[in-house]
Amino acid sequence: MEFLIIILVWVAFGFVIYKIAKSKNREPGLWVVLGLLLSPIIVIIILLFLKTLPKERKKSLPRSRRRKRK
Repeated sequence: MEFLIIILVWVAFGFVIYKIAKSKNREPGLWVVLGLLLSPIIVIIILLFLKTLPKERKKSLPRSRRRKRK
């Protein structure tokens, strides 16, 4: 029974890390794995201190590759 509680706590920490990383525009899967390998509390603290990254825009084609309109 205790093993099930430990697993549920680790899953809950993983979910919290996922949501924080997603809100900071970071790669959530990488941070969850990092939290599982290290310590979830340390990873949460690191994420809370990181700045939010700007959202990625769609990459546009260079001007030379754009279709010319007449």
